[in-house]
Amino acid sequence: MCGISAYASSKPRNFVESAKTVLTLLIELQHRGQEAAGIASVDATTGDVRVVRKELLILDLLFEFLRESKDFTGEVFGCIGHTRYSTSGSYGASLAQPVAIGDRRFRIVLAFNGNIVNYRELHEFARSIAPEVAPKAENDTEALAQAVYALSKEEGWDVVEALRRLPEYVIGAYSIVAITSEPRLVAARDPRGFRPLSYSFNGSEVFVASETSALQVLDLEWREVREGEIISFDGRSLEVSKASVTAEPIPCIFEYVYFSRPDSYFNGISIYNTRIRMGESLAKVMPVDADVVMPVPDSARPMAIGYSMASGIPFGEGLVANKYVGRVFISMPNWRDTLSRFKYGVIKHTVNMRRVVLVDDSIVRGTTMSYLTSKIRRAGAREVHVRIASPPFRCPCFMGIDVASRKELIAWSKSSVDEIRQTLGVDSLAYNTIENLVSSVGLPKVCHACFSCSYRFFGLSVDELEKMSSGRSACVGSHTHTQV
Repeated sequence: MCGISAYASSKPRNFVESAKTVLTLLIELQHRGQEAAGIASVDATTGDVRVVRKELLILDLLFEFLRESKDFTGEVFGCIGHTRYSTSGSYGASLAQPVAIGDRRFRIVLAFNGNIVNYRELHEFARSIAPEVAPKAENDTEALAQAVYALSKEEGWDVVEALRRLPEYVIGAYSIVAITSEPRLVAARDPRGFRPLSYSFNGSEVFVASETSALQVLDLEWREVREGEIISFDGRSLEVSKASVTAEPIPCIFEYVYFSRPDSYFNGISIYNTRIRMGESLAKVMPVDADVVMPVPDSARPMAIGYSMASGIPFGEGLVANKYVGRVFISMPNWRDTLSRFKYGVIKHTVNMRRVVLVDDSIVRGTTMSYLTSKIRRAGAREVHVRIASPPFRCPCFMGIDVASRKELIAWSKSSVDEIRQTLGVDSLAYNTIENLVSSVGLPKVCHACFSCSYRFFGLSVDELEKMSSGRSACVGSHTHTQV
């Protein structure tokens, strides 16, 4: 799950100033990726592309730009940015985005959020049209850029028409930002709308970000990119077009559960209010007598508030998150155990001699929850009751949440909820239902395959999806899914 941003202006700007705007947006998307970051620009006069990728957090990258600003000269049409999330495979800046492709005739630099399942076939398709592209695609970002380049070539170097046709050849999820040497800034979302994307246009400037919260922080009026929409800005006007393929929207439910910031909107729906409703419905699943409801900060806080309101049990803050650790779920596998140990501190006054309801958004591997419950016990809690606002996480995701193997999932490795309860060492454990989760979101259809193991909307078997998806993804790392 990556974060992407972009900025372009009708009046060319200094590279550093344009990059600062993009990096400022990315700072608000750091929760979507914390392994590496990159920016790219297109020169307003020559069409030359500049790409900078670093194994840094966004704020550190911004400071580095400010320190080295004398080395970055020239005026640019705009910039795009990317912050990378991966949970397995190759780490560091080597697979970071954006990526550039093309020559003096036509160049494109692209970044995306999502996962392309059939990226090998996409690469071969691109080569059939444009043999000049690289003979290999090391990851899905490269294959996606190659396909957009090849389709642009076939359409007389029209990148908008290329993006209109792109869904005809892609199996997967994408939200894209790209700049071409024309120059032109484009943003596009796949027809099923798996991942969020939003933008702001004031008549002369375009700002793009994965989530609405990034634009809100800059006091910008925003609009979401709709499913299958393509936003195009050439410095004079902004045009909106649609992909040639239509599909039933089926956004990722885990955006509502965990990934998106609570101050964001996705498909016009408040993430915060959705999480409140999840907590309210969870309180009815398996009621318990207790003294305090506590969240696992930060994403579960609205869920715990909703649980408290529905159950009548007082809400209390009992855990303090170390903000400098980042999100354990999207950290590197060899660091997760260590980070889980010191990610949270316990407020003893909240838990000592009390019956605690601990609310979290999900349990994926169980690493963090095991440490939390033992810490709460040691702080003097009489009872610990765990309530999870989503159903058991049972299956691989092919759309950008990278779970390398079902063996990682505690809900798969344990035969029952009670066995998970015993492993966690808690007095009771209950999960929300898929029906409650879908009702809390309030959309006609959502993708909940990670909970339900239902992949029917792909039109492919799980075996076919697994075979296609094994390999390197520049957004989520290298991954090989085991059979469902």
